[in-house]
Amino acid sequence: MKKRIGAFAMAMMMLAPMNSFAADAVVPSTDGVVYGNNLVPNGDFESGAIDWPNWVNINIGKEAPHGKEQALKIPAGFGITGLDFGALEPNRTYRFGAWYKFVNGDAGGNLKLTLGKSFSKQLDFTENDGEYHYVETIFTAPSELMPTSNSNLTLVKWSSADFYLDDVVLEKVSSAEDVKKEAIAPAFLHATDNSETAVDLVWEKPKGNPAVKYTVYQDDKAVGDTANTSFTVEGLEAGGVYNFKVVAAKGDQTSFATNTLNLHTVTPLPALTKELYPGQIGVGLEGLGGRGYEFADAAKTLRQWVKADGSEGVKADANGWPTEDAATVFFDHRPVAAWLNDIDDPTKQFPDISGVYKLSFKGQAVLGNMDASSPFKVENQKYDKKSNTTTADIVLAKGSGLLYMTFTKTNGGVSDVKLMRPGYSAGDTFTKEFLQALQPFGTLRFMDWLSTNNNNPAYPAVTEWSDRKLTTDATQLLQDGTHGVAWEYIIALANQTGKDIWINIPVAASDDYVKSLASLLKAKLNPGIKIYVEYSNEVWNDLFTQQAYNKAAAIAEGAKEGSALSKHTMQSYFDDPNDGDYTPQKRSWTRHRIAQRLIEIGQQFQTVFGEDALNTRVRPVLSWFAIIPDQYEDMLNWVSQTYGDPKNYFYAIASAPYFNSSAASDAASTTEVLTAMQEDSKRFSSPDETKQELIGLADQYGLKSYTYEGGPDSGGGSTINVENRIAAHRSERMGDLVKYDVGNNFLDQNGDMFMYFTLTSGYNRYGMWGASEDILDNLDTPKYEALTSLLGTDVQPFSDVAKSHFAYEAVKSLYAAHIVTGENGNFLPKRLLTGGELEGMLNRLATYVQSRSVTALAEYKAADLGDGAVTREQLAVQLVQVYEAGTGRKVKHPEAVALKDAKQVTAKALPAVEAAIATGLLSADGGGKFKPQAKVTRAEAAVALARLLEYVR
Repeated sequence: MKKRIGAFAMAMMMLAPMNSFAADAVVPSTDGVVYGNNLVPNGDFESGAIDWPNWVNINIGKEAPHGKEQALKIPAGFGITGLDFGALEPNRTYRFGAWYKFVNGDAGGNLKLTLGKSFSKQLDFTENDGEYHYVETIFTAPSELMPTSNSNLTLVKWSSADFYLDDVVLEKVSSAEDVKKEAIAPAFLHATDNSETAVDLVWEKPKGNPAVKYTVYQDDKAVGDTANTSFTVEGLEAGGVYNFKVVAAKGDQTSFATNTLNLHTVTPLPALTKELYPGQIGVGLEGLGGRGYEFADAAKTLRQWVKADGSEGVKADANGWPTEDAATVFFDHRPVAAWLNDIDDPTKQFPDISGVYKLSFKGQAVLGNMDASSPFKVENQKYDKKSNTTTADIVLAKGSGLLYMTFTKTNGGVSDVKLMRPGYSAGDTFTKEFLQALQPFGTLRFMDWLSTNNNNPAYPAVTEWSDRKLTTDATQLLQDGTHGVAWEYIIALANQTGKDIWINIPVAASDDYVKSLASLLKAKLNPGIKIYVEYSNEVWNDLFTQQAYNKAAAIAEGAKEGSALSKHTMQSYFDDPNDGDYTPQKRSWTRHRIAQRLIEIGQQFQTVFGEDALNTRVRPVLSWFAIIPDQYEDMLNWVSQTYGDPKNYFYAIASAPYFNSSAASDAASTTEVLTAMQEDSKRFSSPDETKQELIGLADQYGLKSYTYEGGPDSGGGSTINVENRIAAHRSERMGDLVKYDVGNNFLDQNGDMFMYFTLTSGYNRYGMWGASEDILDNLDTPKYEALTSLLGTDVQPFSDVAKSHFAYEAVKSLYAAHIVTGENGNFLPKRLLTGGELEGMLNRLATYVQSRSVTALAEYKAADLGDGAVTREQLAVQLVQVYEAGTGRKVKHPEAVALKDAKQVTAKALPAVEAAIATGLLSADGGGKFKPQAKVTRAEAAVALARLLEYVR
């Protein structure tokens, strides 16, 4: 389609030599128009493919060129390539064009130019007569561009024809007046810092350094002149949004303006709405082998063995141990990207992992170093012939982050390799530093431990129980296609720490896999530990292969006659109605299948744990895309229509409401990065935004509202301004932002549990996710301390309930919700609970729940329980009444609970006693006795009420 363009641009198009696109120098025309260099490397493809990286189905060669000897070809089918070429100059005019042709098929493709964050130009290829055609556009580069901005070309072709592209050009087009302006133009305006009322601006001198005078503009009004390349603008308002630019002048000649800098001044953070959210923050664990230093034996996360020369294809036994000379990387903790001599972190921080590691293995070997940049010493190497065991001390110097070791002259390889970290012995499974870092959090999410993403076969193949990782495997990382930690290690960690677990079921897991997993958890996991169950991870996200698996499965199943997936469909605002192969109806099928599969998984767990374990101990969580509430509604509506009330199948819905710095400029100061993140958190937490919609939707269906991931996000893979992004995440203000986002903007808005992503990570271009980047020596970072502060890790509300007391966490939770009170600073945990005290606690609990806009307990008022001491039987009856009223769920088969002293329970109270045990509100002793007439202490009651609060909050 032809578009209207200005007279100046049209004149330059008519004057432009259409085929001379590989110009090597500035070319003045006779009409005063100047053409710059072609900014597209290898735009005529004469130098071959090397300048056009990242291609799929792309060839460059001598077939059918335009003009010269070579052209780019995409054979019939799909093809894509991208090219980064550097930033353009703001406010300048450019010409962008190319020659193309389609042969033997229909047209279909485009070439898009992207500049910075807000600008794109697309050339559509529409002719398919087999001849070359030219397309171009004249445009002005956006004013916000600066030298750090991303600029790239993306070529996408999707037709069945052969496609050819040649003579791609992107060049500056200038008039004689433009040349004069450019000679004195300053560049790269950015802020070095800003506060609530002032901003410090700096910029670069014009090329050639002419003597000029600079004028600074604020919102297109001049606010000052200077001969320097810096200026402080004062008198601004806190939280204001301003645009700045700088123009130079020499005599009567003025320059082009610099890039326009959009800036928010600092807004003071509001005070915390609440100080404490005990038990409402969990944490995701980083992928194994990272900064978590999870295993005392570092060899548990060694990389897959390769041949001793570094090449792949080493022979191995059934467990993955090499049967020939081999090499492996035990760990690589160097900062990104030290191996390219390009470290993102300006301070080059990484943990000190030096010391003496104890190595042992079956067999004999000469040990060597595959990477001289990270030296280590081998000392005290010994071989015991009787046990066929070699031991040695591996001494790693301070400053080394890589251990890449060769095992040669082995006479048949090595096996059972162990590498105990300094200070640990063979009996240790997890490091004390890792366990300490986990201590404040009540729930651990294992998505990355399980390598959930991109870890599935193509549909219709399935993942069987026999495909899982075993503890006997040579590594818990990738090995012969097997990903994910052994489930036994998740169980061991949960049992050792007492933390609840959030697990991700593989997208292709068979029913047998799910039932076998449930059986393992039932047999090995401590009974008090709750299990949150999620179907894969981000099945909506087409960056992950699980999305393609679910899509293929849903389309195959939904197309069958009478399929439930194809009923009750809803079109989302984000469903593309123009995609004939993936219609809004089929997109709805994919969402329905996720809900269906999670229901099936929950039912399979029920067959193992018992029917009443669902939504009590076993808690299915329906996760989806945070910014699309109507698609959650599609899933929940479909469940209502197909199965019944969703709260009978799901415990919670979950999203990932990160707050990010994407609105910050490409050269934003640390303060600007933080300000952009504050604004992002505020924006997505407003009453009409998605966070509130999802919390309201959960309440509507009687479900909890969780995040499956969340926290500050400044990743994405770009190195632009990465230094300031990293500095922002280490700042004290980032800790305040975490409190603001997690506390004020989720939990205090009636969100139920926030899963922070992640406990640990290094800080680099891909993200600064970790609450800590060094748990060995720097656990108390601003982000980690913010989370522990919200959890009340060091809070002791009552002097007689110490942190070591069994009721400490329960009392703290009830205290934060204003449900329990004390006397003279004491809780009196050993005192027997009276009926009047229980009545007051239950009424305050109902008031707290009602304050969170939950209607289930709106009419609740505790019965008059008298002033006598409360028995366990009486407590059970009251707890179950509130549980049923607050959740809308009933225990279906309380008789499944077998009590050895059931006859001591009054007949009328027995169903409630059994229901209290089934829901985990109360428990029998180790001998299976409930002791119904035993009196309840205030501490025992607090534990039961805290469990109740978790259900009805």
